[in-house]
Amino acid sequence: MSTIHTAPANKSMSHAARAAIASAFIFPGAGLFLLKHYVRGCIFALPATFIIVMMFKNLFSTAIAINEKLQEQAERGIFSFDVVAIFTQLHSSIFATPYWQDGKWILLASWVLSISSSYFVGKKFDLQQKHAEDK
Repeated sequence: MSTIHTAPANKSMSHAARAAIASAFIFPGAGLFLLKHYVRGCIFALPATFIIVMMFKNLFSTAIAINEKLQEQAERGIFSFDVVAIFTQLHSSIFATPYWQDGKWILLASWVLSISSSYFVGKKFDLQQKHAEDK
């Protein structure tokens, strides 16, 4: 007769792991917001948000310019457009800008440091909770 070993049902994920996962997969600082460390979370979330907003702002302004050009062509009776050229313009409006060239390192640093900070704040919270349970 074989026995199946299962983990206890009441064992949940630690705050440290949950916070690190939130910061890794949701957005920089999300794990810190989860742990109610709002100021520290903003330190990581605000630079990342700024860079992403500026990249999308540049993308939308390029898309609007392309749209206006296509509308002008349509008014003149020209209905052909090059999908590859449009994709290239939109792609370069994100990845060939200073926001991406300089900002990718800030974005990466925000993300990595947010994950580690979330983990260590969560670990501290877990240790405090365990210490309180032992008393």
